[in-house]
Amino acid sequence: MSRLHSPFSPFGARAAVVYARLTPIRHRIWASSLPELFVLLLAALPRFWRLEYHSIWFDEAVSLDWARLGPAHIWPGTLQLLRDKHPPAYYLALHYWQTLLSWFGAAERDAALRIFGVLIGILLVWGVLRLVTRLSGRATALIAGAFTALAPVLVWYSQELRMFQPAAAALVWAAFFLVAAREHLPPLPASSGQNTAAARILCWFGLVAALVFALYSYLYAAFFLPGLGLTVFLLARRRSTFNRRYVLEAVAAFAIVTLLFLPLARSAWTVNSASGAPGAPFADFLPNLWRQLRIFTVWYSGWPSPVRTAAVLFFALLLLLGLLHPGDRRRDARPYLWLWVGSPLLIGSALLATNSAIFREDRYFLFLAPFVLWAAARGVSALGRWRPAASALSGLAALVLLAASLPVLWTPPLFRENWRAAADYINAYQRHSPHAVTAALVHPYFLFPALDWYLRQQHATASMPVYGNFKAPLNSEQADTLIASHLQDLAGANGADTLWLVQSHLAGVDNHRLVQSWLDGKFPIVTKQYPAGVEIRGYAVRYRYSTLPALSENAVHPQAQLFPGVELAACEIVTPVVVARDDLYHPPSGWVHLRMWLRTYEEVSEAPPFFALVQSHDGQIWGRSLEHAGDVLSVYPPTMWQPNEFVRVELDVNINPVAPPGMYNVKAEAEGEPGVPCGSVQLE
Repeated sequence: MSRLHSPFSPFGARAAVVYARLTPIRHRIWASSLPELFVLLLAALPRFWRLEYHSIWFDEAVSLDWARLGPAHIWPGTLQLLRDKHPPAYYLALHYWQTLLSWFGAAERDAALRIFGVLIGILLVWGVLRLVTRLSGRATALIAGAFTALAPVLVWYSQELRMFQPAAAALVWAAFFLVAAREHLPPLPASSGQNTAAARILCWFGLVAALVFALYSYLYAAFFLPGLGLTVFLLARRRSTFNRRYVLEAVAAFAIVTLLFLPLARSAWTVNSASGAPGAPFADFLPNLWRQLRIFTVWYSGWPSPVRTAAVLFFALLLLLGLLHPGDRRRDARPYLWLWVGSPLLIGSALLATNSAIFREDRYFLFLAPFVLWAAARGVSALGRWRPAASALSGLAALVLLAASLPVLWTPPLFRENWRAAADYINAYQRHSPHAVTAALVHPYFLFPALDWYLRQQHATASMPVYGNFKAPLNSEQADTLIASHLQDLAGANGADTLWLVQSHLAGVDNHRLVQSWLDGKFPIVTKQYPAGVEIRGYAVRYRYSTLPALSENAVHPQAQLFPGVELAACEIVTPVVVARDDLYHPPSGWVHLRMWLRTYEEVSEAPPFFALVQSHDGQIWGRSLEHAGDVLSVYPPTMWQPNEFVRVELDVNINPVAPPGMYNVKAEAEGEPGVPCGSVQLE
């Protein structure tokens, strides 16, 4: 034996002393609640991280739109599942959360609203800790809790104002209360009888409340009920006896849940029968299982496909080991996991016969994620019975994979619909356009809450009229009747200088972009912007003026000749600060928006092409204006301009994404002419 590793060496002696001193500390930590608190902290950190990074998207805006109505409208408006496909419980809960926030002036803050989901996400992890501790032991519970804390899909939906993750949390707690009720039944010491009865009543009340909340928040939660119901008979046989009292009490609790769920179940059956497109039962069963496992583990990791496949395969092996390894006789959770994971997947696969979209979205079976991760944690624990080192390495590897999958959640590729960016652009335009009357048309109409949520929080656009005119799917026969009448009335009655067409979700509503085509043929284009999932088109409803209107404070008045016969009277940089490399509107480059006011002082027989440039102080060009088909210059060229009238011309200058930060000059220039300075822009 070498001296380094000899127990008689000074180093070995010191190590033994340190280990001996640390052992009581480790035992005290293990005996305390610190490990569980650490897991809850692990759950809180990613869930509180960058709560405002993602914009409220359409589905979240729908949640907020329902929540603001209050109970008197939420309950009757959603119970029939006609105006919304989700039942009312989550909307009611969000309403009361928003009411609470209003006391602190934070009812319209994205981060404050999303804290509601974050707290429920932490509650979900706590429920996993308590449930798994009872059925699989504390060590497995800590592993399962850590997996649940770091699972990207659960972190993502903790930060989203939707009902999927709250329903998952409710089902975990329902399972916990069902198990806990069994623990409070005799045989127990006689002195604890009264306390045990009270605890058992609370457990049954908790079961009913959790199940009703889950069912009245998300209909797919009903898929969990059969497996949970069969669990009663497994639990009743614990300790080598069959407890009839437990079964009777459980049947009574489930009967109450069933009676409370019947009105909603009737509505769900009617709506599903009328609207669901039938498919083939058990179609793509194995691919669906693989996809669900990917969703519950590394989800959108951003890794190369072979790496992601290897990671999912690793979790699949842990899952299979957890579902197949018997464990000890006292704590064999396999039957429960097979029921709680298997029955919803089998029911969903069978129901593909009536609705082919059962597995369409990643979030639909989110409520299974905690139980799948629990099974993977059992796999880690099972390895520990064979080789403790293998267990430690596999558990650490799983945690590293989950943690490494998290950063992609807060990156532009995962933007859904960036309505904040859309509203910010319109707000910036309006803020630098004191002369202009601006209106917005949201198409289709049901997107109105998403854009309006951000517009009404901005000073410049809080009172801007926003319209949503078209409700039915549009066809070409309606172009000269319905579309024309709506838009002519809108433009005429509003008297807007600029009209914003904000579009998303056109499939099935306006497949041929008829509204956009009508506006393209009627008004010149001002700009086009492309936030994630949204398209913005600005139209110059009015672009000819007899006098120069009041301009913004940063307006420049060159009053210099741009080319023979045309004077550049004034120009405004609508976007004085621009990110050179843009991730929001049109990756990879930012655009500087320039508005010019041109005046003819003599007849123009021929107009040279003109453009705008962004230059550094040494004269190097870092940006040039784009050509938008259908802009003012093509609709109303300078050869048609009337003497002394002012014409509003707007240009987007595309910036080189590698332009270094700093101040840059903006110049308008006609071909063959020296050009006219129009101010400066800050590139970041």
